[in-house]
Amino acid sequence: MPRFKQAAAAALIALGIAGCGDKVPESEAAKQVGNIPKQTLDKVQGDLDKAAQKDAERTRDADDKAQ
Repeated sequence: MPRFKQAAAAALIALGIAGCGDKVPESEAAKQVGNIPKQTLDKVQGDLDKAAQKDAERTRDADDKAQ
């Protein structure tokens, strides 16, 4: 799972950097657009953390039932 997190984060960072290019944000709207990659990364990280927690709970439940 950690490799998937790293790969997803790296892909999103690369997309964010490629989208920015040589532009310098000059307006509030441009700054908000520049924050989109970070917001996307934060959302993906949160979703991955939730999935990992659910998987851990399922594993614990399965172990408890097996015993």
